[in-house]
Formats: sequence, structure tokens, C-alpha cells
Amino acid sequence: MIRNNRKIISGSTFIEHIAIATTILRIPKDTEGVVVECGTYKGVSAANLSLVCAFVNRKLEIFDSFEGLPTPSRQDAVHTLLSRREIHTYERGAWNGTLDEVKNNIQKYGRPDVCYFNKGFFDQTLPNFKQKAILVWVDVDYRSSLETCVKYLWPLLQDGGYFFTHEVEHSEIASLFFSESWWRENLNTAPPGMIGAGTGLGFKILTGSHFSSSLGYTIKNPNKQAFAEVPQIGGMKVNLSSSFKLTSCEKGRS
Repeated sequence: MIRNNRKIISGSTFIEHIAIATTILRIPKDTEGVVVECGTYKGVSAANLSLVCAFVNRKLEIFDSFEGLPTPSRQDAVHTLLSRREIHTYERGAWNGTLDEVKNNIQKYGRPDVCYFNKGFFDQTLPNFKQKAILVWVDVDYRSSLETCVKYLWPLLQDGGYFFTHEVEHSEIASLFFSESWWRENLNTAPPGMIGAGTGLGFKILTGSHFSSSLGYTIKNPNKQAFAEVPQIGGMKVNLSSSFKLTSCEKGRS
């Protein structure tokens, strides 16, 4: 993956790809579903993820216009990144990688035998996609594009499945995963929240003040096997003897 990120122009890092790959490896083999990537640019993340998909015998479904970004709406012309003190702007055709270019890169550095390409803008291709998914990875820049991806892919994501986004530092992107009105109106469910919202997972030091990255994720309908139930002293009765064991020194002080 380090080699691939050096060979292929990329907007994401090999550490971020490893984090996603590690998650794929943790999902039980008997869980039905493919891995989905939306927004592939030059294909480096697809090449890297195709390696792990081949290892666990899963398909990688790649969605992209292969023509760059569409014309941004008013809400997507400018994005705010508070943690970086940056304003990002966008224009039609940015982040363009052609289908032939992406296929050639995956042929050289990945596993093309597990890759399936869905060419077109998301509102054209995703409504026709019906396969169950165990993990979704989106690097789509626009809030409007993200909404389309979530609207059509969240119902296909298995319970306990992961949804990764690469623009988690963008206020406009992170806020979607906390919008009660949007999730109720479009998916009839509560918003799932987002791990890393506003700053991203802590892969690197940003301006010497805190750890950050562009990657965040959420989990669909986590069950009790995936999440531990931890009683809180303020709200529930807790048996302290089952929670921790006091040392003789601590007993003396108490």
C-alpha cells in the first residue's frame, strides 16, 4: 500500500487505506456483502482495497463519474474545515481520473479480478445498485453527493457494517451524520453519529496542537455483541466489586 501511494497520484493516504482494510479483515467471512467505494480519483484506494478484498474473497464495487466533480451547488461551492482553519472551494471537473487510467493503475498495482466499475454520477448509478454491503468508503467532496450515497447505500449496508468518509473534517459533511431531520425524512431512522467528526481519526499531528486526519466512520445498527454495555454510576446501580479490585494500599486510603 505504501508503494501504491507512491506510484499513483492520491488524495488519501496509505494509513487511511490500512485503517479501512483492517476493518474489512475484522468482518466475519460468513457475513454476506461487497465492499463499495464511491469516488476513486486515480484509483489508488481502489487498488489498495482490491488487495484485501481478494484476500477475503469479496467484490469491490467502484462508483465514479470518471469525469471529475459535477458543478457544485451553492452549499458545496465552499466548505469550512475548522480544525485546519481552511476554506475549501470546488469546481466542475476537479479530481478527475478517467476510467482507462483507473483500470490501468489497478491492473498494475491491485487486483482487477475483484473490481467492478460503475460509471456515471451517483444519482444515475446508485439507484440501480441492489447488492448488500459490509463496508462503504466514500470520498465524494460534496454534501449533495454524500447525501445521495447515504440515501441509496445505507439501506444495503449490513447491520454492524461500516460507513467511512474522507471529508469528516468538513463541517458540511460531518453534520449530515447528526441531522435528525435528514435521517428521519430520508431513511426513517435516527442519525448514527460519526467517529472523528470535525477532526478525523488521529493519524497525524495537525499544527502541533492535536491529532487529525481526513477519515471518519460510523457503524450501522451495532448489536450488543459489538458494543459493551457499561453501567454509569450516576444513572445506574453499579456493583463496584465487579468493576475493579482495590489494592491493599487503596483500601488503606479509603
